[in-house]
Amino acid sequence: MNFEPNHHLHIGYYDNGFDLEATAYKTVGHSEWVIFLNSDQDLTDLNDALYCYKEIDKLGYKIFTVNTDDLSYEYGLEKFTEWLKSLNLI
Repeated sequence: MNFEPNHHLHIGYYDNGFDLEATAYKTVGHSEWVIFLNSDQDLTDLNDALYCYKEIDKLGYKIFTVNTDDLSYEYGLEKFTEWLKSLNLI
């Protein structure tokens, strides 16, 4: 995966007792952003849910992608929240 060097977005979810951060990276030459759950944070409550996701060194767990040219914080947070709900975490 190749990412645009100056296109990334930090997305934080701080409700329901969670303090989680994900980072979105724009792929080179595609209208796609790849979202990673940072693995350098406390993920104890997510351990059971993360077994099927690939952890990539220095990026974290690759949790989903968003097909768009420009990713806003609001839309990224909406998708991150949907991901948490899909795992019945919230």
